[in-house]
Amino acid sequence: MKLIYKYSILALTVMLSFQSCSIEPELTDVYDERVAWSGEANVELSLNKFYPLIGQSYYSAHVNQDAYADLLKKNTPNDEVNLLILGSSTITPGANPLDNWSWGYTWIRHCNEFLDGLQTKGVGLPTEFYQRAEGEVLFFRAYVYFELAKRYGASVILYDGLSDGMGRSLSKPDEVWNFIAADLDKAAAQLPATVPAAKRGKITKGAALGLKARAMLYAKRWKASSDAVASLQALNLYDLYPDYRALFNQRRSEGAENKESILEFGFLAPNFTYSFDYFFGPPLDGGYAQISPTENLVKEYQMADGTDFSWNNPVHAANPYQGREPRFYASILYNGATWKGRTLETVVGSKEGYAIGGGTTSTGYYMRKLFDEKLTDLGRGELTFYFMRYAEVLLIQAEAMAEQGQLSAGLEALNKVRRRAGFTRDLTATNTGQLLSLIRRERMVELAFEGHRFWDLRRWGLATSVLNGTHATGVKITKGTSGNLTYELVDVDNGRSRVYPEKYNRFPIPIAELQRNPNIEQFNEWK
Repeated sequence: MKLIYKYSILALTVMLSFQSCSIEPELTDVYDERVAWSGEANVELSLNKFYPLIGQSYYSAHVNQDAYADLLKKNTPNDEVNLLILGSSTITPGANPLDNWSWGYTWIRHCNEFLDGLQTKGVGLPTEFYQRAEGEVLFFRAYVYFELAKRYGASVILYDGLSDGMGRSLSKPDEVWNFIAADLDKAAAQLPATVPAAKRGKITKGAALGLKARAMLYAKRWKASSDAVASLQALNLYDLYPDYRALFNQRRSEGAENKESILEFGFLAPNFTYSFDYFFGPPLDGGYAQISPTENLVKEYQMADGTDFSWNNPVHAANPYQGREPRFYASILYNGATWKGRTLETVVGSKEGYAIGGGTTSTGYYMRKLFDEKLTDLGRGELTFYFMRYAEVLLIQAEAMAEQGQLSAGLEALNKVRRRAGFTRDLTATNTGQLLSLIRRERMVELAFEGHRFWDLRRWGLATSVLNGTHATGVKITKGTSGNLTYELVDVDNGRSRVYPEKYNRFPIPIAELQRNPNIEQFNEWK
């Protein structure tokens, strides 16, 4: 393949904020293969094209995926997410908003083209650089295959090199998970443990180990997952950031030390920004308020003393937003919250109050986590996106240990996350089922809006019970003439039951792929 690089690739280098990299590529209108592989600078530019895979759109995709679960509700009734979860539209081989087959194989081809070019034309590159470059792209190939595997039950087509143009058969799930694990093992062996501050955000050994831990959790290879976590921890590089709220309000330009970040994507104005706050923020911010947290999530934020919140508790019900754990105040905008110099009002009739139809909240809440309270121009956000952080790794460790019957180790990992959240009383469990239940709630709260919930429910086998025949709830608040507030739990799905048939646990192979490749056939449940 002839590799072509135009001037626009230089903009990508700026976007990734590798400001101090000594990259001085030979400038010309078009590069051929010899120039592309002639030195480290040009190969580095080629590597950079893969990095948008880990966070170019900030958290937008992750938030939308959480709306397919029970954490968030799209406020516009005819939004495509609402149409699907309420059964007005369905997933089919010809239409699937969560399909990524074409995306995945486009990127796998790019990865294999790079690896082939590196092997055949990059032989003159320094060994350390060669191995790092190979390790980075193996990481990205494994990531893309993981994203395919979690959608299609790991029944996908493996390409370990350039395609010969012939359609291949589907590989078995074990073969796919073995392939992902092997790519990440090799990547971890070849990648550096740390990178200079100017290259913050480049793939490291810890990122490869963290992704392996995540992938093996999905594969139900519990020991492989916990072993990957142990290898990551042996690097002695990572720890929880002391302040959960501050963690999600870091700008790359501030250069704060953050040991919780295992892999991140940085946004630096004016060259590279995002408009997340514009689309999802409250109306008086100038936002479109496209999405709101549900009461299904909010009720899972415990009281500060570690006891459960309950609307059946008269004290809780009278002042539902007092005395909750710190992550609630870091994550949720509620009636009475202080935000951008004002007191938020979500009561019926206020400009940011509960209403149905879009443009304001349909649940009584707005997101706070992931938003920049100091941002005035909503189209120029520049907070850090975390592809992986150490808190997730600890929760992976907790689950993998629980599944292996190692309750003490699982509880210790879980309680580390909770201690950072401000709890002073550790959780206890006497059996695996009890511990897994605690972990599942902790993932729901700790990782809220980060795109894990929908996929977690599928891999746990709980999606058909949590997302089928159920209703999401919100809180409708009315203010009386004397200023007293009345809280009413409401069905934010407007009386319609959610739809999640069991066959959604493995998405169908797209019809375009079936027409293109005679060596595969549709999964039985989709025939």
